[in-house]
Amino acid sequence: MFVSDILSRKGALVHTVTPGTSVGQIAQQLSVRRIGSVLVLDDEQVVGIVSERDIVQALASHGAAALELEARNVMTRDVVTCDPDESIDRVTELMTRGRFRHLPVMRRGELLGLVSIGDVVKARLEEATHEAEALKAYIVAG
Repeated sequence: MFVSDILSRKGALVHTVTPGTSVGQIAQQLSVRRIGSVLVLDDEQVVGIVSERDIVQALASHGAAALELEARNVMTRDVVTCDPDESIDRVTELMTRGRFRHLPVMRRGELLGLVSIGDVVKARLEEATHEAEALKAYIVAG
């Protein structure tokens, strides 16, 4: 199974903000949309990602004043991405090693979507269930 399979099921909608969006506005978006991160775009280029963890760290460092900070002040700048043709196993490895839960999907600089660790786990469970059913059918036919 590949990242493109996940995107074909869940869609390509990615929530984005600008570098000047306040942390308070981002927190509101995360809450209302029930998502864990937003990508930061500048001139349609991914320049960062703000996750729940980034907001918690800003609050721990700055208190309530963190809500007035801008995305550019709290975002993770070195955004790891994946290609839609990458395997789910490879993406699992990337996310586990990097200790992050959201991975933008890009091809030749174009943003195609975003996969979460939840999306990846769900895909792996579906794949394992399918394999188990196929093995069971093979044994029964046997």
